[in-house]
Amino acid sequence: MRFPDDLYRAFEDDGRDDPELEAGLDDDFPLGDGTAEMEATVRCPYCGEAVEIALDPGSGSVQDYVEDCAVCCQPWRVSVVYYQDGSAGVSLTALDD
Repeated sequence: MRFPDDLYRAFEDDGRDDPELEAGLDDDFPLGDGTAEMEATVRCPYCGEAVEIALDPGSGSVQDYVEDCAVCCQPWRVSVVYYQDGSAGVSLTALDD
């Protein structure tokens, strides 16, 4: 598939900076060492098994979603909070709670 030339030009560096855009990016992505936790080991509230789950720091600093246990297939509510240092706090609750 070939993309139009003007699409490529939209991403070229023209040497000009956009201070407003950069300020917004700094707020959304504060400077750090670039390290964020990408996985966590949690215990299923239904079967009690330890399960490793993938984390996605790109989905925001506060996340809440549903994921099924890889062992017993019961649904959990997963809550993730990313801290400034890139560490993640992860908690699970049974979906029927």
